[in-house]
Amino acid sequence: MNQCEDREEGAPPSKTTLCGEHESQTKAQSQKVFPSQTDSVLKMMDCDEEEEARPESPGSTCLSLKSDWSRDHPPDFSDGPGPSETKDRKGKRHVSEEEQPSHCALCQDVLKDPVSTSCGHWVCRQCCTSHWDQSGSSGDSSCPQCGQRSRTRPGLQTSPEQNRVLQEVLDQHKISLRTRCQHVTEGTGSGTLLNRIYTELYITEGQSEEVNTQHEVRQLETTSKKKTLHDAPIKCHHIFRVSPDQQRPIRLVLTNGVAGVGKTFSVQKFSLDWAEGLENQDVSLLVLLSFRELNLIRDQQYSLLRLLHVFHPTLQKVTAEQLAAWKVLFILDGLDESRLSLDFTNREVVSDVTQESSVHLLLTNLIQGNLLPSALVWITSRPAAASQIPPSCVDRLTEVRGFTDAQQEEYFRRRSRDEKLSNRIISHIKKSKSLHIMCQVPVFCWIIATVLEHMLTTDQQGELPQTMTDLYSHFLLVQTRRKRIKYHEGHETSPQELMEADREVLLKLGRLAFEHLEKGNIMFYQEDLEQCGLDVTEASVYSGLCTEIFKAESVIFQKTVYCFVHLSVQEFLAAVYMFHCHTNRNKEVLKNFLGKKTARFSPGGLSDGSPEEIPQK
Repeated sequence: MNQCEDREEGAPPSKTTLCGEHESQTKAQSQKVFPSQTDSVLKMMDCDEEEEARPESPGSTCLSLKSDWSRDHPPDFSDGPGPSETKDRKGKRHVSEEEQPSHCALCQDVLKDPVSTSCGHWVCRQCCTSHWDQSGSSGDSSCPQCGQRSRTRPGLQTSPEQNRVLQEVLDQHKISLRTRCQHVTEGTGSGTLLNRIYTELYITEGQSEEVNTQHEVRQLETTSKKKTLHDAPIKCHHIFRVSPDQQRPIRLVLTNGVAGVGKTFSVQKFSLDWAEGLENQDVSLLVLLSFRELNLIRDQQYSLLRLLHVFHPTLQKVTAEQLAAWKVLFILDGLDESRLSLDFTNREVVSDVTQESSVHLLLTNLIQGNLLPSALVWITSRPAAASQIPPSCVDRLTEVRGFTDAQQEEYFRRRSRDEKLSNRIISHIKKSKSLHIMCQVPVFCWIIATVLEHMLTTDQQGELPQTMTDLYSHFLLVQTRRKRIKYHEGHETSPQELMEADREVLLKLGRLAFEHLEKGNIMFYQEDLEQCGLDVTEASVYSGLCTEIFKAESVIFQKTVYCFVHLSVQEFLAAVYMFHCHTNRNKEVLKNFLGKKTARFSPGGLSDGSPEEIPQK
């Protein structure tokens, strides 16, 4: 499990596990990327067979560029005729691939991205759309060559070869997305199938006004005090579904939740279900972007189309016209991890997907609807960072609340087959208000289970931790001990000896945690480590063999991003570093810290009582 952000935090398996479903789905998907042709976003049809079998219909099954129909439904790459051609169906077949001319009727150059209008003339797609844009007619549109008019813009038929290539592109994109999302890692990094452990998290619509100003431990306490029986939960894959009392469609959804509560986990499940053809098949294309990766190009110039090509190489052949015609969903995961300056007061408009600009301008224009206004957008964030998004842009606000009490118990019982051990862990947690409240967060359930299982099954039981400070002290000991065993560094005789052996590295990690907590960063890059005196190889020891403390994750451009497994672990190590500075009279660090009023560093994870005792600054 991992804070990076929630990538490995997640829900435990439920009694209604999706294991069986997943096995049967996997078997079916091994034969075909999509479970059924009727549910497929894109369909490859045999033109000749369809002409004979399909009844007459006023609807067009060809790709319609810049039309409302193409945005409401997935593009259907058939070779069927357009609307104006319906009346001639019985006596006229549309142009075949062999009859397609080699040159554009408008520019007289070799056809590029060839398309056919509903009356059968072949032109470059760009030439046709430019002609329509220049004509400026809001009602009727005409064929660029013969002038034949229709009530709406003529349907554009893509050549069979173009259909085949585009189908392959989207098939490969779904395969790539499925590979990316189907596994999660827990603890030491062993991969687990997402569908085997997934349990629907508790997601509700709306958010309390006071939550944004509170430390996240206090937010959990606030949530736990509420009577939530009247809150109707929303299933993850229904977040864009319009309720009966809503007057307009939902374009942008903002999902809040404290660190480790399951936001990224939900994003993975949503994306996986789409890629496997199970949910939200009205979406033509799903584009998953994480802010931790976008940070790597924050100082560069990109167009939205090129951004897609870079982050999703399988989409290299997707054109601007196709992007404008499809129903596209952009998922922007982890706004709280962003190092981009999202300035929504900047009035510079970017409305063309091929126009290059700074990454933050691309994102603000996408969010505001200036860029691809028909696209859906889903943003996930911790509450404090979510306030960056103007309320006027948000059509639905949701909150991931994590585990209910029943789900917490289910997690601990499923984690261990030893019923007696599970009962002792559950009983101990209920005795501590702090621990019980924190167990709403799936990652925290894993942390406390790791510590208590170790203490209750070894000869080093002692007194079980009652406070969060005690818990994290034991957590650090357990993981350091595991590292020593894996590296054959010998067996320590006391916790003091164990900590002394790794003292230098832990203090460097503490400095990293402290300095970036002040800056509001939970993701780190190589230069950040080096500034704190951490060697990359040194850090890799903790990320590779002790992933429970420090996790390294490879992203695009062969760069590595680092993070602590949870915000509370970062806070604990930052507090350890501050205590070290205090005892060693490091006045400069203390002076700088005490001279600031920072909301980011509030040692909620260190309170020796309930969250009510957290000191406020």
